Amino acid sequence: MWRVVYTGERPHNENMALDEVMLRLRSEGKIPNTIRFLKFKPECVLVGFHQAVEQEVREEYTSREGIEVGRRITGGGAIYFDESQYGWEVIASREDFGNASYEEITATICRAASKALQKLGINAQFRPRNDIEVDGKKISGTGGVFEGNAFLYQGTVLVDFNVERMLKSLQIPVEKLTSKGIKAAEDRVTWLKRELGRIPQQDEVFEAFIKAFEEELGIKAEWGELTEEEIKGLEERKDYFKSEEWIYNIKRAPEESEMLFGIYRCPGGTFRVSAKVDTERNILQQVVINGDLFVNPKRIIYNLEAYLKHTPIQEVENRIREFFGATAFESVNLTPDDFVEAVMFPLRKLEAEDLGVKKKN
Repeated sequence: MWRVVYTGERPHNENMALDEVMLRLRSEGKIPNTIRFLKFKPECVLVGFHQAVEQEVREEYTSREGIEVGRRITGGGAIYFDESQYGWEVIASREDFGNASYEEITATICRAASKALQKLGINAQFRPRNDIEVDGKKISGTGGVFEGNAFLYQGTVLVDFNVERMLKSLQIPVEKLTSKGIKAAEDRVTWLKRELGRIPQQDEVFEAFIKAFEEELGIKAEWGELTEEEIKGLEERKDYFKSEEWIYNIKRAPEESEMLFGIYRCPGGTFRVSAKVDTERNILQQVVINGDLFVNPKRIIYNLEAYLKHTPIQEVENRIREFFGATAFESVNLTPDDFVEAVMFPLRKLEAEDLGVKKKN
């Protein structure tokens, strides 16, 4: 029997603390498989685990508007949460999903979430790699993380959405923050009120998701409460998740004046890569990899960054392939070739500049 909980309206740091605590306790076998519903209050922007706040958030605007900024424990892109949005999560044992891959779990749960929206009367479909759409418009973004033999997979449901406020909060590459740019963004997303002409009751939304998860996952679920250990863990960890260490120092944007910089996009995500190079000795001193990515284990990005320190430029590609030859990882549509292309993209700028200098001489 699965448990269902609604943890209410909470600030972002409490919701993130519960994510961490519930995932850990499920990994330790101390709580059952759980469907969790949640909301955010006050409104906030949450960057993905592998992102730098400075590159993703318009902090001047969020500070002025009282929009809080935080970081998720899951990968992926930055998300704006207003107080009307619902979050949904599946915290479960990987064994209960047949030890499926991250990609397979993504598809299974996203199909279930799509079915939940269909029960509300919306023609929602799973759009790989991790979105749920209605006639080409995104209504829910999703993502997840593993810990040991457990995983947490989460998504959102847009209810009555203010696209302009989202655009002004996030550094999204729209044409301009004008009526034309906002209209273009509105054509790419949708929400419950827009599709249904009304805002469904909270219980109606929850019931649709519970029924869809039961049918698609072949489970039975019943309402329950957080355990004492979950509540204790929340109290112990909630302050950390609003600390500068967590929000800013997990991933910081590099000093671009000292770096080569490149953006590489592929079916598996978007890489933002900064490379610090000793041009006299032609050595990659340091690389910083941020972006909208889902990888397991999460530390693989940090491990790769460390592995590439002080590598001669001509050896970087081989070092990346060597790293992945000895490192197992899971993701959705990401391959070692993508990491090669992402890291080499800014370095090739240096090669092009050097070639230009040689031609002039």
